[in-house]
Amino acid sequence: MPIYNFPYRLKFKTPFKIASVERTGTDNLYLKFTKDGFVGWGEAVFPPYIEENQQTAITRLADLNWGFLDEAELFRLIQQNQIILKQEPSLACAMECCLLNWLAAFKKIGLHALLGLNEVKKETSYTIGISSDQAMEEKVVNTPEATYFKLKVNENEIERIVNTYVSLTSKPFVVDANQGFSNREKALYWASELDKMGVAYFEQPFDKEDFESHEWLKNHVNIPIIADESFQRITDLEKAFKSFDGINVKIIKTGGVLEAKRCLLQAKKLKMITVLGCMSGSSTSIQSASALRDLADFVDLDGVYLIENDPDLNKMGM
Repeated sequence: MPIYNFPYRLKFKTPFKIASVERTGTDNLYLKFTKDGFVGWGEAVFPPYIEENQQTAITRLADLNWGFLDEAELFRLIQQNQIILKQEPSLACAMECCLLNWLAAFKKIGLHALLGLNEVKKETSYTIGISSDQAMEEKVVNTPEATYFKLKVNENEIERIVNTYVSLTSKPFVVDANQGFSNREKALYWASELDKMGVAYFEQPFDKEDFESHEWLKNHVNIPIIADESFQRITDLEKAFKSFDGINVKIIKTGGVLEAKRCLLQAKKLKMITVLGCMSGSSTSIQSASALRDLADFVDLDGVYLIENDPDLNKMGM
């Protein structure tokens, strides 16, 4: 079978904290597909808040199909594997991306071209996790290349975090609460304050199942309210449209770039704001996601900048 897997542990440069969890790294799994002298890589990422993990993914590989004779058959193969992996989007993403990256290499084109998209150079935000004032200052000072930042916040620390940030720099920023608010009035206050500051969007303030509170907030403020945890796959788009102004699309959530592309295109038809995001992956998944930049209003593909051990895939044992 022309597929190889490599479990790996990505290590953060500094501990990374959001509203719900703090961690020092993330398990992932690299897939390498080889055929006719060409290679395609994919990456599955397993943060602790998803149900997949390295061992279940490795075991699951035996259930997938990898043989095809031409391009049309390759796309049918991807569809078949997607059905098998319907409940395992991270592994599905790695499967799909390694096959599509192989096809792009075989055709000697970029993945963006394979997807019928333009190659664009939109700047990514750089994430500052919930951290001390000193750690925030170090992040700002040590990331001079950043044109804007994403601030992770929660209900209790948003005031300190925002005030500290604006005291450090005049660079633009966006805010991501990762479900960190339960008080509607406090979320309303801060959404209004962020709007006055010119913040481009406020991401996922309430629990992922609380569409009612998100819809209420959306209808009371001007700042766009963006769905992340409340939006996983294209089947969630209709419900998200009612309660949010935009969606954060991640290929690990959608099971790969093909569904992610459909999500972004459909969101644009609905005149929703599109954010192209990532989980804490390495350059492998970031490069695959980057093929979709053409469809994003905002890019949040900084995962590779948060880790200290982005691997050289050419040295991974083959």
